[in-house]
Amino acid sequence: MTQATNPYQMWLGLNVTGRPDCYTLLGLPVYEADTGKIMVAAQNAMSRASIPMAPADEPLRHTLLSEIQLAQNCLLDPAQKQAYDQQLQAYFSGQIAPAAVAQPATAAPAQAAAPTAPAANPSSDSSGDISLKAKKTSAATSAKSRAKNSAFGMYMGGVAILLLAAVAGGAYFVFTEPADEPIAQADPQPETTSPEVPAQPEEESTSNGGKSPPGPKSGKRPTSNDLANSIPGLGNPEDTMAGMPAMNSKPPEPKATAEDQAELKAALEAAWIGISEKDYAKSSIALDQVRMTPKTPEGKTDFDRVDQFVQDLMAYNKALNDGTASLRENEELTVGSTTFTISTLDDMRVVVRFAGQNKGYERGQLPEGFQRAIALSRLKGEDTVKQRIEASHLLLSPKADIEYIRELWTQSGADGSALAALEAGKKKYLAGSMVAANSPSKPTEMTSTPSETETTTPEPMMTAPAAASTANVDQLAGLMKQARQQVIDRNASAAQQLLAQAAPLVTSPKHQEKFNDLKQLADLNQQFWQAVSSRLTKLPADSELDVNGTMIRVVESDANRLVIRMNGENRRYTLADIPAGLAKFLAEQELPTQAETKKIIGAFLLVTPDGGADRAREEFATAFLPDEEIDKMVAVLTDPYQLADDLIEQANIPTEADISAPAAAFQEKWNSRIQSAQRLDDHAKIGQEMAAAAMAMPNGSPQQFAGFRYALAESARGGDFATCSQIIQDWHTRFAIDQGEWHLKAMQLAAGSSMSSKVHAAIAQHAIKHVPLLIADGQTKAAGAMLKLAEESATKARDKDLVEAVKQLNMTP
Repeated sequence: MTQATNPYQMWLGLNVTGRPDCYTLLGLPVYEADTGKIMVAAQNAMSRASIPMAPADEPLRHTLLSEIQLAQNCLLDPAQKQAYDQQLQAYFSGQIAPAAVAQPATAAPAQAAAPTAPAANPSSDSSGDISLKAKKTSAATSAKSRAKNSAFGMYMGGVAILLLAAVAGGAYFVFTEPADEPIAQADPQPETTSPEVPAQPEEESTSNGGKSPPGPKSGKRPTSNDLANSIPGLGNPEDTMAGMPAMNSKPPEPKATAEDQAELKAALEAAWIGISEKDYAKSSIALDQVRMTPKTPEGKTDFDRVDQFVQDLMAYNKALNDGTASLRENEELTVGSTTFTISTLDDMRVVVRFAGQNKGYERGQLPEGFQRAIALSRLKGEDTVKQRIEASHLLLSPKADIEYIRELWTQSGADGSALAALEAGKKKYLAGSMVAANSPSKPTEMTSTPSETETTTPEPMMTAPAAASTANVDQLAGLMKQARQQVIDRNASAAQQLLAQAAPLVTSPKHQEKFNDLKQLADLNQQFWQAVSSRLTKLPADSELDVNGTMIRVVESDANRLVIRMNGENRRYTLADIPAGLAKFLAEQELPTQAETKKIIGAFLLVTPDGGADRAREEFATAFLPDEEIDKMVAVLTDPYQLADDLIEQANIPTEADISAPAAAFQEKWNSRIQSAQRLDDHAKIGQEMAAAAMAMPNGSPQQFAGFRYALAESARGGDFATCSQIIQDWHTRFAIDQGEWHLKAMQLAAGSSMSSKVHAAIAQHAIKHVPLLIADGQTKAAGAMLKLAEESATKARDKDLVEAVKQLNMTP
C-alpha cells in the first residue's frame, strides 16, 4: 500500500475523497429508519473492514472500524439519530445542491426527506459526502475535495485556488450573521422551498459562560464545529484519516496474445527440459527469449516462479563448483548436524574426517551430503536466501525428504504455493525420474562407496520421523472407496474382499473408526442379500405374493434368480437388478422380527437409490439406534475419505501479528487478478485457485491461515458457496476456527459485495442449510444474524419460494 490508500474505497468500495456521513459510510439511504437494515449494513461494513491488507495500512483499517462502530451506535440510538438527522437536514439545506440530496421516495420516511434547496457551492459531490473542516476554511476545503471527483476539478483546480480568498470571505460573512436571522435571508432561494428546521429556544448555560450549547440553531446554518461537536465522537472535523488522495492509476499493460501465450508455454517446457538435463544455462536462455513478451497474470506468475527456480539452481551449482575447486586442508564444513573436516586432498581425491572416521572420495564422485556442505559454505546472501536455494536443489534430489524440503521452504519465507507448483511441474516434465521420496533419510545421507584404503565405518544417517506412508494412506482410501461402491452395487462378496485388503493398511485411530463404520455397513448389507437369497430358495413355484398391495405370481426361483408373472407378463430378475421394494419384502419375510432386522433393512435403504438417508434414518430409529450411531452410519455414504487430512493435527488460530506479513504477501500476489475480475465467475475462479494454493502451503502455518481467509473472501464475492463450504471444512481441519462464524462472514461479505439476485439467492439457500445446524449446535446468536441476512437476501433475490423457505426457518426448534 502507498500513502495514496483511500480506506473508504479499499475496504468499503465508496467513491468518496472526504469523510462520509454515517449513512453513506454504512451504504444506507439518507435518513434510513429501519433498525434491522442499519444493523445488517453495519455488520456488512464491519466484516469487509475486518479483512487485513498491507501491514502499513493497519492503522487506517482500525480507524475505519472505529468510525463504523460510532456510526452504528449513532443510528441505532433514537435520540442520537434524531439529533443527527436534524443536523443533516439543516446542513444539507444550506450546503448541498438539489441533485445531490434528492432521495427516492422509498429511501426514507416522508417526514425525513432531504431538503432540496439549491446550494451556494456548485461543485458539491452527488453522493452527499460531508467534508467537515475548521470554521473559516470549510467551504473552500469542501469545494476542493469535491472537485477531485469531477472532471471540472481536474482542470479547474488552479482557478479554485485563485478564488479561495473570495470564497473564504463569503463563508465568513455567512457564518458570522446574527443568530436570529433566518436562512431565507442569509441564502435567499425564491424558486425552491425547503422544510424549515423547527425553532429551538436558546438556553443559558453556566458551564460555558452563558453561551448556547453547540449545534444548529433555528433558521441558521450550523458551523462545521456545531455539526461535529453536537454528537461526541462523530464527524469531528479534526478526526480525519491520513493519506486519502485518489489512487494513482497505472498505464495499461500490453495484453498477451494467443501467440505470446504459446511462445511462453514453449519456453517454460524448454526450461524444464534443461532442468531435467541439469543444463541450467539452457533453461536460462529459453526463459530470456520470452522475458519481455507480454504475459497474462497467470503466465507472469508461472514465468517468475520457474525463472527464480533456475536462478537458484545456477547459484547452487556455482557455489558447489567454486567450493570444490577451493577446498583447503583442515577446513571444516557443516550440513545439518554433521561436521566434516578435510584431512588431505589433491587434484584427484579428497579425504574427509567425520564422526571420528576418515573416508576418501574421488573429486568427481563426492557424496551428496558432502556436496551440500561445500555448496552451503560458499553461498552468498542472507540465510533465508540460502534456505530457498538449498530447498530448490533438494527438490530435484530423489533422496531428499519432501517434508524437509517444505520445512526449509517455509523457513525461507518463500510462497508455499510456488513450491507446490514446482512440485507439480517436476512431476509433469521430469516423468518421475527425480521425484523426492516421502520417507527416506534426510538429505545429509552419504552413500558413495569409500576408498578401500580408508575406514569403512557406516556414515551417519539423519532419518525422518516415523509416520504413516502417504502411499499406504492413499491406497487405503482407494480400497475403502471401491468397497463402498461395491456395497452400493449389491456386490457384497467383492466389498468384503476389498475390505480384507484394506485392513492391514489401517494404522491410525481415526482411520480405524472410519474403517469400522464402513465394515459395519458392508456386513449389514451382506446379511440383507443373504436373507433375500435364502428366501428365494424357499419360494414354491406358482405361489402368490402380496408385495405392498401388488399381487405377483412366482414362476420359478433359486438362490440368485427370480421369475415372476405380473400384469400378464413374465419378468426375470437377478440379485443385481431385483426391484428394491421386492428385495426388502423378501428380506423381511426371511429375517426375524427384531431390532437387528430393522438395522439391516436401514443399511440397505441407505445405499439403494430408491431409499436414501431419510428413509434409512426412519428405519434405524425403529431399531432403537442412538442418534450418534445413526449419524455415523449415514456419514459413511458421503465421506470423501481424504484420509491424509485425518492425520493433520489441528493448530491454534495464529495472531494477527503472525499473519500480517504472509497476508500482505498473499494479497500482493493476487491483487492484480482480483482488481481485474469483472464477473462473478471471475471471483469464483480466483477463490478456487486461492484455495488450492492455501492447501499446498504447510499445514497449520500462518501463510496457510491467510490463504484460506483470502480464498473464502473471493469465493464469497463470486457467490460460490459450494467452494466456501469446502474452504471452511479444509480450514477447520487444520485450524481451530468456528465454522459457523466464518459461514456467516462469507454470507455478509457476499451480500455487501454484490447486488446480483443470483448471489442473494445463493446467500438465502446457504442460510437455509446452515441455520438449523447452528441452532442444533447452540449457536443461536450466529443463527439469528444469519437468518436476518437471509431474509434480506431472499427479498432482494425476488424469489417468493425462497422468501417462504426462509420464513420457515423461524419455526426451527
